[in-house]
Amino acid sequence: MLDNLLLGLATAVTVENIAVMLFGTVVGLWIGVLPGLGATSAMAILIPFTFSMSPLAALLMLASISVAGAFGGSITSILLNIPGDASSAATAYDGYPLAQQGRARVAMGLSVGASLVGGLVGVVLLTTLSQPIAEVALAFGPADHFALGILGLTIVAVASSGDTLKGLIMGCVGIVVSFVGQDAVLGHTRYAFGSIYLEAGIDFVTVTIGLFAITEIIFMMTSGGTIARGGKLEGSLWEGLVDTLRYPRALWGSIGVGAIIGIIPGVGATAANFLSYSIAHRTSRRPELFGKGSPEGVIAPEASNNSCIPTSFIPALTLGIPGGATAAILLVAVTIHGIRPGPLLFQANADLVYGFFAGLMIATIMAAVLCVVMIPWFALVTVVRVEIMAPILIAVSLAGAYGVQRSVADVFVAIGFGVFGYVARRNGYPLISLIIGLILGQLVEKSFHQALVLSDGDYLTFFVRPISGVVLTACILMVVLPGMKRRFRGG
Repeated sequence: MLDNLLLGLATAVTVENIAVMLFGTVVGLWIGVLPGLGATSAMAILIPFTFSMSPLAALLMLASISVAGAFGGSITSILLNIPGDASSAATAYDGYPLAQQGRARVAMGLSVGASLVGGLVGVVLLTTLSQPIAEVALAFGPADHFALGILGLTIVAVASSGDTLKGLIMGCVGIVVSFVGQDAVLGHTRYAFGSIYLEAGIDFVTVTIGLFAITEIIFMMTSGGTIARGGKLEGSLWEGLVDTLRYPRALWGSIGVGAIIGIIPGVGATAANFLSYSIAHRTSRRPELFGKGSPEGVIAPEASNNSCIPTSFIPALTLGIPGGATAAILLVAVTIHGIRPGPLLFQANADLVYGFFAGLMIATIMAAVLCVVMIPWFALVTVVRVEIMAPILIAVSLAGAYGVQRSVADVFVAIGFGVFGYVARRNGYPLISLIIGLILGQLVEKSFHQALVLSDGDYLTFFVRPISGVVLTACILMVVLPGMKRRFRGG
């Protein structure tokens, strides 16, 4: 492995490659902090500009945008409770409370530290385990995807802060919203009520902007003052970086969750972000701090989504099956340059493959360094008065909602979900549950139908397959065991 990495490093460290990685990192960070755009959009827009580049330079520029976008998305999540990208949404749940306490620099230090470690570990896994892991990913069938979706929804039920019933209700609302539009299996239109707009479904990014950005802006306007309640900043960036290593359970557990989710096609970094947060909440020794500024609540989602990005390239490069949206765009770039993904790629284009791996490491470090330089300036946003911030944030958020599909209707949908989110939060309903339900709803439904078609309608297929059987059994135990424990203690 070391020989391959040295070969890759020698291939990646050229003037052209370093320049395009730096450009990609700057673009990714900038795009990451703008609600509604995200790294995927930037990568898609810039694909035509890669035609004149060498294959390695093209891949490194696109991958740098993806890596830096994950770093940048956490910045506004922490500072403003407005995720720059959906894959950083869960970071806001504890990052923003830390910012309200005047500890924005600490929170962003936690984010950068977790992102750096998660990204580097993800690249190491990509380098060392690409071929064997790809074979495992290929073993996942529809029944297994269904079981993973149920696992996520089960975590909603057992890990919702506050009232479990309220968490379930919000999860169900998210599932219902995911059903609007075309049936992914049968192709029928449902819940559109004669609206052409609803026939295409309700866009996830638009909902996220409404639930997080608009909702938070409403809270800002009603409370006034500054985001940092004391009107000043406390703690340092370096304190956050060091504290990252003080929570090994949240850090390494979430890296594992992100790495596993990354290699499974169709799930993606957003699901990894929320699932790792929920698992960290459930397994934490101090779960009562979650939602109030827990360092683990920042570390877990950021470590997860940054380890997910490199491992999502594994099935793309070795099998030609993208693990997520960014991997799909990278796959397009690979094929445009005449390179055929597959098991033989490592033998036929070893310098390209390992140059790409080494470049990913450099891009991850580059993004972390740029964040460290900019964080002290970004943190000053939390001491600006809301009267100045709110109009700017409303304009940026609504522009982001409009930019998703160039639709004015999306702006009104975002406003509607913003008002709904405000009312829900005021009454103790967790928004994270709705988002998880929205993410996993279509995955669960589509996988359920596909599994039944393949098994000729045999429902036992979900339990006789090893992966789905183990996961569904774990889901049942997660629901049943807490009640049994309470009964025995009461007895």
